[in-house]
Amino acid sequence: MGAMRNGAVAVYFDYLCPYAWRGAEVVELVADELGLRFDWRHFSVYQSNFRGQARWHVWNQPLDDRDETGCRGLLPFLASTAARKQGREPFDRFRLALLRARHRDRSPFNRALMLACAEKAGLHLACFERDLDDPEARTVLAREHCQGAQEDVFGTPTFAFPGGHAAYFRLRELPVDREEAVALFRGFHEMLTRYPYLETVRRPRVRLD
Repeated sequence: MGAMRNGAVAVYFDYLCPYAWRGAEVVELVADELGLRFDWRHFSVYQSNFRGQARWHVWNQPLDDRDETGCRGLLPFLASTAARKQGREPFDRFRLALLRARHRDRSPFNRALMLACAEKAGLHLACFERDLDDPEARTVLAREHCQGAQEDVFGTPTFAFPGGHAAYFRLRELPVDREEAVALFRGFHEMLTRYPYLETVRRPRVRLD
């Protein structure tokens, strides 16, 4: 894993995606054990999959607190950008709290949840609300999404390791413990680096045995 320690591992993620939540839980288990730093970047799967009007962009849409998806993920993205302004550790706490609230606790994405997670993460709430409403946060989301699209990201979470190896990482369930998570992540990285010509591995939904 030495090659990974030479720089941050970029992670493209979407708060709406349950696989991104599971990927974040794995990161929580392996980061300290493997001595890794992760750089979390916003990527809208909804935007990536959108096949409607060419000029439609999620970051230009109005917010509606009645929409339990947070307006197709826009609200949590904006809240995430606001939380990141308060430092890496508070941002990490906020990001994980929000992913768990959505995918573990089945909470709707609304402003009340954003504030609850911000308080839980120990953020300065007045600054958080100000930055949440800052139009610049939409520009940040657009820039990060487009960067991912240029790098051929199509799903979340996608891990991009130092050295140019990147792959989509989709888990049906979480590892049973930290030891298994570390072994899984080591194997994931080793597969990418040892077999750079390996492009796709995907199990059939119906077991064949």
